[in-house]
Amino acid sequence: MTSNYPAILHHKYSLEDGHVTPQIFKINGYRGIMLTEAPFKSESVISLKEINDKPGLIKQLKIVGVHVHHGSLAHKFHFLKKKFRIPLFVGFRGKDATAYPKKAKNLKRLKSVFKTGDRFFPVCKHLKKQIIKLGCPKAKIRVLYGGVDLERFQYRTRKLDTKKKIYFLAIGRFVDKKGFSELIRAFALVKKRIRRAKLILIGKGPCETKYRKLIEQYKLSNSVKIIPWIDYRKIQDKYHGSHIFCAPSYTDREGNQEGIPNTLKEAMATGMPVVSTTHAGIPELVKHKVSGLLVPERSVSKLAKAMIWLAKRPKKWESFGRNARKKIEKDFNLKRQLRKQKTYYDEVLSKHG
Repeated sequence: MTSNYPAILHHKYSLEDGHVTPQIFKINGYRGIMLTEAPFKSESVISLKEINDKPGLIKQLKIVGVHVHHGSLAHKFHFLKKKFRIPLFVGFRGKDATAYPKKAKNLKRLKSVFKTGDRFFPVCKHLKKQIIKLGCPKAKIRVLYGGVDLERFQYRTRKLDTKKKIYFLAIGRFVDKKGFSELIRAFALVKKRIRRAKLILIGKGPCETKYRKLIEQYKLSNSVKIIPWIDYRKIQDKYHGSHIFCAPSYTDREGNQEGIPNTLKEAMATGMPVVSTTHAGIPELVKHKVSGLLVPERSVSKLAKAMIWLAKRPKKWESFGRNARKKIEKDFNLKRQLRKQKTYYDEVLSKHG
């Protein structure tokens, strides 16, 4: 914290390393400081209690703005803009722009933030449209795609060894909108046509018990493996060890939607052909029959058909994988997205003085 660079306070749901971490600590010209509600001992973290106890910290640490990475939490930190007269930046990642505003009190909170906040960063064009409908001024919005570290998630051509298994992979939180229940049902149909197919599910969450019951119901215990959440620093090995990535996301009963799944981007960066859905921002990433296959939300039969089609056409894997990598390099390159984020900070802070 002794650098001469100005600092941005950042708040997200978790302090764990993950997809958002580079957006906090790798913005050229700015120091990132994590903001927590409760005290936490770390040089790169401060709490609201510390700020309230020592208001001079804002000036001492050269804090020039606050970036809340989930719109549903922005109201908790809105006072920092008013009290310390620093700009407020707010991200929208999915639920915060779709299910969260359905409650009147939450929509009221968002409208207050929209009125005085400085910039709003939806992670895709789809969510940009959603927050405009909610009342966010279009002039304050900048789409900021989550970027992929192309040096870390390296390209590898997927090839079929006729003597080995075909591995389908899905990674994400075990919640309804990820569509993993539909994926398991679809895989039961795939297994009838492709006996050496395997499915790996990586994640954790409230739906795990339901998934395990489905696996037992369809007698897939020897073909479907559930792996607990893996350290993010090791996840690329799982991509490289699989052939086809599946992301069958859908809008759940609460109206909760994705932005664009980060795991889908990472899989594409490694050259893996994908099967996904025409859901939320996913069509901004995946082009049907160019970098992968897209099917309607919740359609088990069409999802299975796409998985079988791709599994039986390994000659398509390389072209799909190369096109996927090119798309990530062009529009979802981490370095490029971080430069955009810096530009968006600069355009506000240069006026703010």
